[in-house]
Amino acid sequence: MGQTIIAKGRNIDEAINVGLKILKSAQDDVLIEIIQKETKGILGIGFKPAIVKLTKIQDQKERKDSAENVEDIIEDLLLNSHYSSIESNEKEESEKLKIESNAKEESEKLKIQEPLSQDDLEGKVWVENGKIFCKSSPLHYPTITIGKGVQLFKNNELVTGTTVVTETDQFEIKVKEEIIETKWNITIDQEKLNVVLHVEPGMKKSFVIKDIAPDYHIELNAEEHVEIRNDLEYKQILQELEALNVTRGFDFVEIRNAVNTNKAGSFVIATGVKPKEGKNGWVELKVNIDSQQTGPKLREDGTVDFRELKNISTVNKGQVMAIVHPPVPGIPGITVTNELIPAQPTYPVKVQLGKGVTAIENGTKIVAVETGRPHIEQKGMLVKVSVIEKLIHQGDVDIASGNIRFKGDVDILGNVENGMIVEAEGNITVLKNVNRANVVAKQAIIIGQNVIGGTISSGESNPLVLELTHLLSIIKEHVERLIASIKQLMATSAFKMTDLKQNGLFPLIQLLLSHKFRLLVTTIKQYIEVSKKGSQLLDQDWMNLSEQLRLCFFSRVPNEYHSLEQLTRLLEDIGEIIKKNDIEGSQNGYIQLSYALNSKIYCSGDIEIIGQGCYNCKIHAGGSLKIKGLVRGGEIYARLGATIKETGSESGVPTRIIVPSDQTVKIELARAETVIQIGKVKYTFQKDQHFIEAFLNEKEQIVFH
Repeated sequence: MGQTIIAKGRNIDEAINVGLKILKSAQDDVLIEIIQKETKGILGIGFKPAIVKLTKIQDQKERKDSAENVEDIIEDLLLNSHYSSIESNEKEESEKLKIESNAKEESEKLKIQEPLSQDDLEGKVWVENGKIFCKSSPLHYPTITIGKGVQLFKNNELVTGTTVVTETDQFEIKVKEEIIETKWNITIDQEKLNVVLHVEPGMKKSFVIKDIAPDYHIELNAEEHVEIRNDLEYKQILQELEALNVTRGFDFVEIRNAVNTNKAGSFVIATGVKPKEGKNGWVELKVNIDSQQTGPKLREDGTVDFRELKNISTVNKGQVMAIVHPPVPGIPGITVTNELIPAQPTYPVKVQLGKGVTAIENGTKIVAVETGRPHIEQKGMLVKVSVIEKLIHQGDVDIASGNIRFKGDVDILGNVENGMIVEAEGNITVLKNVNRANVVAKQAIIIGQNVIGGTISSGESNPLVLELTHLLSIIKEHVERLIASIKQLMATSAFKMTDLKQNGLFPLIQLLLSHKFRLLVTTIKQYIEVSKKGSQLLDQDWMNLSEQLRLCFFSRVPNEYHSLEQLTRLLEDIGEIIKKNDIEGSQNGYIQLSYALNSKIYCSGDIEIIGQGCYNCKIHAGGSLKIKGLVRGGEIYARLGATIKETGSESGVPTRIIVPSDQTVKIELARAETVIQIGKVKYTFQKDQHFIEAFLNEKEQIVFH
């Protein structure tokens, strides 16, 4: 029998190959005995290597003798006893008992051999303080397998896989090391009010070889260690701040936090002082101003209490109506670079004194010089103040009294009869009926009973201007979004500048209009149609804008309007017309009545019909419309939406309710043949439906909620 060694590996094949390499023999020239099979374990816990015993065969005769050699059997048992320490203690004791029993039986024939070595280190390799140590054995050579993160040089040659270790070998272990530098930068916002330090600490990523206990086979692995390293220094920050001309507002606590941080973050290390905005001049009211809704109150039984008509605010001669305050200037701010930031300029309020008022104490107080209703109207920085006189007409307005035209408020305590006219700069209150007459007021109109065949008009602006201005407000919003979308698309790499040079924005505008801005197309069409119908009543500005919109959005060929510059200019023109006509300022009208028949009712503000409703009427509300009764026949337009109890009739009288594309129609009971129109989209009810709330969705379809 020849040389015998014990070999270890991650599996049986690897252990055999290690042994064959040490013996420098082929597999046919050795006897192989499996001492222990490998155990994989879970996540590396419980792993056991494969252990084999290889014996080199000298000749065929000795191979036969070795099978009968009791000494070899005992040697095998002793070897098994030595390696049984890898198994459980219970198995170890069992193996020892087995050896002792066999030794006792053969004690007269055999001489028990000593263990492989009295020194536990013989034939083993180990790692200590990053260095490899081994102790060879004539019958066993330890082995090393290279793991992750490690480079092993044996006698100046790089080792791959598994290698045999001898005491004469020179080993050098190299591990990887990676250093990531700290990243940081300082930014100043556009207003130069905040200096922000962005810090991303670096790190040192190193691999450490842990000590490995002596064993016949070891696997050399490195353990990764990550050390966060913030190399940013205080003086570096100060030097950069100096280079950026930052001279004030330092937050040294935040600078220290940035230097010491172990996490990526942003630190505001210097701040300026924002300017403190001032206040424009303003008028402080010292009297109560009439609400537009002041008028008769509806009792629980449905009748109207007209005594509330007299509940109107008044001022007496010499009474202070308002105090005019001068503007308060703002306080300048200062940047982190020590530059002044001027506050927004403030402006005095302009007071326009009307009839019945005067100014005293250098214009700081407004005093009434007549008794009447206070009227204060503000548009921007212009405030109009006046005292409106009241005309109270006893009885009816008829041929005997003549028409009434008055610059203040008018109270009619009777009827307004056939063919008569009542006009007022202020409010008009009619206690009873309006019969085939005209009632026109720049402010509110309240009619206690009915309007039969009459024309009622309230507010400063005509209905056509109100409708067009509202359409423009919708167009303006969508054009702003269109311009933003074009800018976003032009910034993308997919947008070809060659297309822009050839056709301008024409193809891009057409694409956006067809896919994303259908409501804009609908609203512009409506504006063009309405302005064309009322062209004789409109200024030329309205018609010029209509033509610009047509050329920009409905032209079939590219033209000068298909550029970002022209689109922006068009948006400015739209804004100017809206501002000039001041939708909010024109909404000072209000109409309230009980019932209307065959009448025309126009109002720049809200309309409220609190009685039976209206029959076969044409109604135009620049604000909202509320009808607590019926709407049968006729046509109704409500710029800010309509709320109606019942529309149409059982006999199918055509009734049309119209609102802009961004508004809603609410009907408790919509009878068959009722037509609702939202923007340009129409819907006709084929049967009675209850509790309707209709509006347009993004696809320009009428939907019901």
